[in-house]
Amino acid sequence: MAKLPKFETLDELVAFWDTHDFTDYLDEMEEVDLETGLPGHTLESLRIRLDKVLMQRLREIAAERGLSSSGLARLWLEERLLQETGSKG
Repeated sequence: MAKLPKFETLDELVAFWDTHDFTDYLDEMEEVDLETGLPGHTLESLRIRLDKVLMQRLREIAAERGLSSSGLARLWLEERLLQETGSKG
């Protein structure tokens, strides 16, 4: 995994994330709990490692659809779980 650079300004930080994918820096990030404020909805994190070629293809397809790679993976997982179980949630 890549190392996160140190940023001198907010503009540098914004420019960096406009051109980089945060999933390349997951080992540098700290896991946090986040409350969405949606009653009855609890989110949990799942961290998986993918082959580099598979991850690149996921990013390409997600970009074609205007989604993040994690958003597309979550959507596909939800669709498959619905298929397998016949129910949502």
